[in-house]
Amino acid sequence: MTHHFIRAAILLGFAMLIVYLFQTGEISLYIAPRMEFIIKLSALGLYIAGSYQVYEGLRKKRERPVHELKCDCGHDHAPSPSIAKNTMIYGLFIFPIVLGFLMPAGTLGSSLAAKKGVSFSGSESIVRKDAVATAALPTTAEPGGTPQAVQAALAFGATPLDALFPSDEYTAEHAEYGKRLYGQELISVPEEQFIETLTTLDLYREALMGKEVELSGFVYREEEMGNDRLAVSRFAMNCCSADALPYGMMINWPRAGEYQSDEWIKVRGKLTTSDYMENEIMTLDVTHIERIQAPLSPYVYPDLKFGF
Repeated sequence: MTHHFIRAAILLGFAMLIVYLFQTGEISLYIAPRMEFIIKLSALGLYIAGSYQVYEGLRKKRERPVHELKCDCGHDHAPSPSIAKNTMIYGLFIFPIVLGFLMPAGTLGSSLAAKKGVSFSGSESIVRKDAVATAALPTTAEPGGTPQAVQAALAFGATPLDALFPSDEYTAEHAEYGKRLYGQELISVPEEQFIETLTTLDLYREALMGKEVELSGFVYREEEMGNDRLAVSRFAMNCCSADALPYGMMINWPRAGEYQSDEWIKVRGKLTTSDYMENEIMTLDVTHIERIQAPLSPYVYPDLKFGF
């Protein structure tokens, strides 16, 4: 009987914790928005299971004690009589409930980014190809004014924009997005398509070279960056905080050393490239930088509707 009530308290405690996180808005620090409905259903399931345990406990309390039924299976189905063992087992479930209510929620930052490694090229599932065009849109019809890759594409009947943004079945959506970005005076990296925008900028960095780009994120730095470089980063969450990965862009700024790790900043600058750890990565030559408040939701999420 007692065990039923303890189990009910644990199940209802987890359900109440979920409700508490939704009411305070802290649930967004643990799961992606598309998982919220499933978590709400799980809270309902926990309430039902907890209520059943209460019912079973009350039912057994009303019944007269009976000897344990023998099933001849050779196993003991009764709860362990050891108080220490039961305390340890139930404590494993009670402890995270207590922590969830008492401990303040925190966000992922530089310390975890250093362990996971920041991606400076957007989505790692899309590989950059060397065949991407290597110049800005030609302003003259003279073949000599275009790079070799563009000339070859034009020879097969491609439009100048198509020549600058070649694609295959895996990069077609990014190519179309890149064409739209090409026509913008200022490319603002939005939260809704943070990963997709960084991926497009990296895939077609030559075509977009010199474009003005603006983005915001937390400061991440490594010793190899020196005092005039840092990374503006965001954690991207797919399902929950356990699978969150950091994405960002390197920036050049003479006074980069004035900014502390995990500070939130907004930067604007010209897209270029630089060498880092024996790799060529896209970089911003910053013209404006400012400190900002951390957003209510510090994470970004993959845009499942990208390309549709």
